[in-house]
Amino acid sequence: MSVADFYDQLSPFYHLIYADWDASVKRQASQLDAVIRELWEGRVRTVLDAACGTGTQAIGLAGLGYQVTASDISPASLERAKQEAEKRSLTISVSRADMRNLSLAHPGSFDLVIACDNAIPHLLSDDEIRLAFREMYRAAAPGGGALISVRDYDPAESKGTKVVPYGLRKGGAVRTLVFQVWEFHGPIYDLSMYFVEDRGGDTCSTYVMRSRYYAVPVVRLIELMTEAGFLAVRRIDQRFFQPLLAGFKPA
Repeated sequence: MSVADFYDQLSPFYHLIYADWDASVKRQASQLDAVIRELWEGRVRTVLDAACGTGTQAIGLAGLGYQVTASDISPASLERAKQEAEKRSLTISVSRADMRNLSLAHPGSFDLVIACDNAIPHLLSDDEIRLAFREMYRAAAPGGGALISVRDYDPAESKGTKVVPYGLRKGGAVRTLVFQVWEFHGPIYDLSMYFVEDRGGDTCSTYVMRSRYYAVPVVRLIELMTEAGFLAVRRIDQRFFQPLLAGFKPA
């Protein structure tokens, strides 16, 4: 299925990836806010979330007072992000856009462009990633930049088949087991995301969504951000649940 289809199907289940999604929304926003204030010294007010999904980072940052514009390739995810923001009485401008062509939906500029939770490796080649980074560079205002988070892929371990457990989620009388299966074909891997619902008795319901990722090393992403125009691109560890990469646009 396409990336849009994958996230359309995933959107009703997305909160189950986290043990406590609401707590994660607040925690991630606090962590990102601390990094943003440190690196851009209080100059960031407007944020473009270029891969917002159901709004995990966009909602949290809006709750901290940032003026957030959010876009994604998945219509269902955007609709849920809009609903989740409204439930919290937050205002977020939401629209559909591909990271590789942000200028169609966002002709203006933003103090900061973000793309978190390993969204970038859905782009399956260096050329596609470089194109997305160039669009982020264009969307960033002078003196601003980009902040992304990605998995820390180890090329030595990017082979074979892996089962990645997320845990057991409990909600009322329903227990949901969440896990992924990765099947590598060189640097590209097929991902299957499983949600197994147990409502008691002797039957279960299983939902599976499938997509593909590029197990691109962080060092290569730094090179690609630099090739796209960002300056002083750096990796930041132990500040977020994934490594962060920050790049700066000259003032």
